[in-house]
Amino acid sequence: MLFTVALLVLAGVVAGTALAITAVRVVRRARRHRRDRLGAGPRRALLAFVADNGEEGGPGLVAIPEDAWRAALPSALGLLGKLRGEAHRALVEVFLYRGMARAALGELRHRSAVRRSAAAHLLGDLELKQAVPDLCRLLTDRNREVRVVAVRALGRIGDPSAAWRLIAGLDQRDPVPSLLTTHALVQLGSGAEVVLSAALDHPAARVRAVCLDALGLIGATGSVDRIARLLHEDRVLDVRIAAAAALGRLGTRSAVEPLIAELPADRPAGLRAAAARALGDLGAPAAVPALAAAVPDREFWVAHEAAHSLRRLGPLGLDALRAVLAAAEAGSRTAGHCLEVLALAGVYDSVAV
Repeated sequence: MLFTVALLVLAGVVAGTALAITAVRVVRRARRHRRDRLGAGPRRALLAFVADNGEEGGPGLVAIPEDAWRAALPSALGLLGKLRGEAHRALVEVFLYRGMARAALGELRHRSAVRRSAAAHLLGDLELKQAVPDLCRLLTDRNREVRVVAVRALGRIGDPSAAWRLIAGLDQRDPVPSLLTTHALVQLGSGAEVVLSAALDHPAARVRAVCLDALGLIGATGSVDRIARLLHEDRVLDVRIAAAAALGRLGTRSAVEPLIAELPADRPAGLRAAAARALGDLGAPAAVPALAAAVPDREFWVAHEAAHSLRRLGPLGLDALRAVLAAAEAGSRTAGHCLEVLALAGVYDSVAV
């Protein structure tokens, strides 16, 4: 008897659970259909607005009822993050008129990390400079994902006043990825050069390396002397390698001699390889003799980078490679480097190996 009662109770629980799940699914489907119906018109209006480059339809978007706007908001946010130019500026105006920026600024202090991240992302897509101080405060947020979104948002806004805070965020526990901060700093443009150059004296090697990468990528030619000083004097090898890469990207004649000075055999192999590659990036014919002398080097990567840099220096470099090949022992690694590069350059000559 008890067994039968237990089975009946169990069957009732299973049936009740199944009915509850079905009811939840029906309600969710109904809500989704209602949201789709509400958002259909605003989505069409958004697409027409963007197709017109934001010249017409703005007042209509501002006048959309709040429930219909919420239904179309995911589409509007997707467009906002992708658009550039006049269409982006026009859509930003719509968001501002609807009070989205004001609401997002308030959400930056919400208890939920998801809400803080979403607000920071929106403010970045709006490119709202007024939000920079509040976004900078998020760089010390207790949640790492919030800090990551804040860095991206500050990069998208591109206000150089955020440079110091982005740099300071590198020197903390559980920092955001270096490449992400580098990208954000580069997006700040040349206005951040002074701050980046000053940060080359920071005690943290990670900070110095990131600033060197950013200076090279923004073309900060005024910082060549400071970068060359780190190339020669920094105590951390990775920082010196980053300095070599930065000098190569800057492409100035004054960078040739500091890089050549790092090719001798008494320097670390990684630094010498980086210097050889940077000389190829510079494209300076004056580097040909030093690179040609590095092709027979015992360190594989030094010889490899030197040979490939000579190829990038054009006819003078290729002539130097042929001379190195002629003097090399047949079948040697030096000959192999030369033959590889000459083949890649499309000037391979039939030579007995």
